[in-house]
Amino acid sequence: SAEVHREKTIIRPDTQMYRGLVAFLFVLLSLVLYNTYTAPVRAELEFSRLRDPSLLSNSEQRRRYEASRERLLRLVSTEAETHRDSVPPGLHVWNETEFPGYKKEDVFFLKHPAALSQRYQLSGLCYMHGPAMVQHYALAHNNHSVPMLDLLKFIKEHFTAEQLERHIFDNQGGDSSTFLESILQSNTTLVTSGIPSLVPFFRDFGPALVAKFKVHEDFMKASVHHHYGKPSGKFIGYHAMTFVGHRLSDNGTSYFLLQNWWEKKQFVEIDADYLEATGAYFTFIKTPQTAIPDTFSYTYGKYHELEAVDKPEGQANEMASE
Repeated sequence: SAEVHREKTIIRPDTQMYRGLVAFLFVLLSLVLYNTYTAPVRAELEFSRLRDPSLLSNSEQRRRYEASRERLLRLVSTEAETHRDSVPPGLHVWNETEFPGYKKEDVFFLKHPAALSQRYQLSGLCYMHGPAMVQHYALAHNNHSVPMLDLLKFIKEHFTAEQLERHIFDNQGGDSSTFLESILQSNTTLVTSGIPSLVPFFRDFGPALVAKFKVHEDFMKASVHHHYGKPSGKFIGYHAMTFVGHRLSDNGTSYFLLQNWWEKKQFVEIDADYLEATGAYFTFIKTPQTAIPDTFSYTYGKYHELEAVDKPEGQANEMASE
């Protein structure tokens, strides 16, 4: 069947930052982050049990309460996400020896060297890292300055109470496509495509958000940066990354370069068979971006990390909703 392209234009009303509301949300969430049950059940619990986690009904609830409270306090006390002018030792980096065969015009950050930046996802935030990187590259694609959305300040200033509770306590991700829409300039048109249009759209619009990428056990191997054929092992969860490059082999086989957020697996090459089997879809920013919306904070650097609200529980827990 023919490939279907979908376009969507973002119309966002003017918004105000929730600076005055944030302190209230932190207090509110500190009262509810200990329990996995429904809101009515939470409301019935006594304040003394919140003050003394040892009174919670089981050790797992106490453990989750303490971890969530610590995570919340980190968010409150940290001014901005970590950003540096160079990547830290041990982080996987792009190199032509590991990924041979790519020409300058094949990889976005080779064509725009000043744009290359990397993010480190400790856990559960791929739905935010992917869109932030796509926005960053969209700015570079149009020869503008290349800031990066400050995700920590975005969480503090723009998350609703429900989003913050889900993020901090439940460690649940979100919809990466929806998040991308929320951070772009108003009147921006997005184009969602399948694999056949990836290369021409990449040449026209730059990198794309890779959403709903089904991760299987083979992809979880941090030392493996090339995946061909069909995924193997059990299904782990969905993931969001950024499509940043493409090449053709001598025999005409297509290979796709994805940028990831895991410490030892920042760049991944996959072939068309593997990509198709993941069921991922791809969102390009069609409208030229001139700036990050002025209601959002941003930073500059070659490396960005959101350790204040990420949970350092290892790569196996890095799956988010998408």
